[in-house]
Amino acid sequence: MEIRQARVDDLADVAVVCDASARARWTERMLSPNEDRVALVAVTGGVVVGAAKTHFHGEPDGEAPAGHYLGGLVVAPGFRRRGVGSSLTIARLDWIWARAGRVCYFTDETNVASIRMHEALGFRLLGRFPQIRGVTADEPDAAMLLFEAVR
Repeated sequence: MEIRQARVDDLADVAVVCDASARARWTERMLSPNEDRVALVAVTGGVVVGAAKTHFHGEPDGEAPAGHYLGGLVVAPGFRRRGVGSSLTIARLDWIWARAGRVCYFTDETNVASIRMHEALGFRLLGRFPQIRGVTADEPDAAMLLFEAVR
């Protein structure tokens, strides 16, 4: 498996992964190069099997601090639990560590697989909130969890 920076011409392949995962399609802007964030793809046998991105928020938003955040991660169903998500996350962390000593991540409290993966990579829980940066949980009574990792 190769992890590389995404290109705009990966958009159709990333759309296939999003569609197979019942997730919203990414836009060209999400894959376009930007000095404050990175978008990566995982490629196996010449096929995009996953994608992941980061975000940079220059200002705090309530309890969510300013700084780098791990953003969307999507892996094709047939490639889950095979290290694709972890590899994409480690590559994003490496990109952030070259720029900052702290990274945040948030998720819906029902996303147990994501929480376990991030905890295994050194993330610790900062708190539970009804929303983080305008994002709410998929389930009406679920909370959003905010995590951080420090280098």
